[in-house]
Amino acid sequence: MGIKRVGFGTLAAVVLVGLTVVGLSTVRAADEKKPKPSPTTLATAKRAPKLKAEKKPEPADNSYCLVCHTNYEEEKLTKVHRPAGIGCEKCHGMSDEHSADEDALTPPEVMFTKEKVDPFCMECHPKGEIDKEENHEEYFKDPDPDEHCTECHAEKHRLKVRTRIWDKKTGKLISDDGVRMMYDNSTASNAK
Repeated sequence: MGIKRVGFGTLAAVVLVGLTVVGLSTVRAADEKKPKPSPTTLATAKRAPKLKAEKKPEPADNSYCLVCHTNYEEEKLTKVHRPAGIGCEKCHGMSDEHSADEDALTPPEVMFTKEKVDPFCMECHPKGEIDKEENHEEYFKDPDPDEHCTECHAEKHRLKVRTRIWDKKTGKLISDDGVRMMYDNSTASNAK
């Protein structure tokens, strides 16, 4: 048997193919030694861009409501929720017609009867989380129909003097003090 002569190009191609095969074998061997990522790790890696994008919420801007309802600016319910981005609108709706009515005859979009307070609060604060808190176990164990979340957590979230009273279910004006700012014959207008 003799040695067959090959050209330089053929020799280079054979060497290149050989190196590629050896290189791929080395890479595969290294990959097989690495532990495979768990499904949790993969899920976290997929969410990483979202997690980085999530940031602390902007504080709620209640200034539109506080023009008239200044008494709520420093009360506990507002001070706790505002930094978390939860403002008046979250509970009471936009209430544009209410805030545009200088005579305050138009109710807020959303008002709460006592029986609707707790279910609404628990949309964000589930019973399973808060019943472990101090004093809540007893509250849930023997509920009093006249007590609700805002008895403790928003005791100052009420107007001390109500000049307008609406039916909380229908929004119908039940009574008011008769003072009008927008009409020429109003008590306030004649006081000039």
